[in-house]
Amino acid sequence: MTDQEITSLVSEVLREQIPEAGFLGAEAVSSSDFDGDPVIKIVARYQRRPETKPDPLLNASHILRSALISRGEDRFILLKNDVVSEKQTESDID
Repeated sequence: MTDQEITSLVSEVLREQIPEAGFLGAEAVSSSDFDGDPVIKIVARYQRRPETKPDPLLNASHILRSALISRGEDRFILLKNDVVSEKQTESDID
């Protein structure tokens, strides 16, 4: 699959599976891990962390992996969840 196809699938799956997070978008990039094996690096952006326990963002990589495998994509994924409400807005000042 191309990076664009993967990004589209990831966006569709996360928007549907984790609606309470306020999904904002995702980006997938083909890359290599430290051993040179092919991987897919994904950054998913959300408005907030869901209050549901257990945290559905922790299970997102499994959901995405299953969706990608069903489409014939077997590369390992490295997922980073970027939550806007958790970003630091002021500098650390001592």
